[in-house]
Amino acid sequence: MVRSVETISTKEYLEGELSSQVRHEYVGGQVYAMAGGSSRHNRVAGNIYVHFWQLAQGKPCRVYQEGMKLHIGVDAGSDAEKLFYYPDVMVVCNKPEPDPYYETEPCILVEVLSPATAAIDLREKRLQYSRLPSLQTYLIVDPESYFVRHFWRNAEGAWQHQNLAGDGEIPLPCLDAMLTLPQVYRGVFS
Repeated sequence: MVRSVETISTKEYLEGELSSQVRHEYVGGQVYAMAGGSSRHNRVAGNIYVHFWQLAQGKPCRVYQEGMKLHIGVDAGSDAEKLFYYPDVMVVCNKPEPDPYYETEPCILVEVLSPATAAIDLREKRLQYSRLPSLQTYLIVDPESYFVRHFWRNAEGAWQHQNLAGDGEIPLPCLDAMLTLPQVYRGVFS
């Protein structure tokens, strides 16, 4: 991720993204260019997207892969408190579309690790995503091994965590379904 040296407003950021050849994330006025992903990264994200898209058919859900922004801090007073990320996969159910270029109330977020973004996905994004009242499931997926960090909100609203390696099932409450590790890694290591 390459950091911009200037601070810009959310309005300038959103206008710039409409014509940019490179996607950028926006963190408190700072703009960060997004690096491209590896072949495994793209195949893992694609597997998850396709599975979620199939599960969403006939449900009031929208499924996105990489190109849709997530806006956090919509009601924040200043641009310094606003964030725009590009999750690898995002699911939004039973919510109106706030804007044609971003979502604000996902129920599932997925980040596939890459060397350039691993620390951000594991710390910064995990913290910011956990602040979203609509979020039920957050997955951090390692494209280099059968390993998924599964974070979910329990019935009392507290966040829980489980590491899955090799095999396992992940409940997806807003899609009323499951995701298995073999589905995540289909065709990735063959």
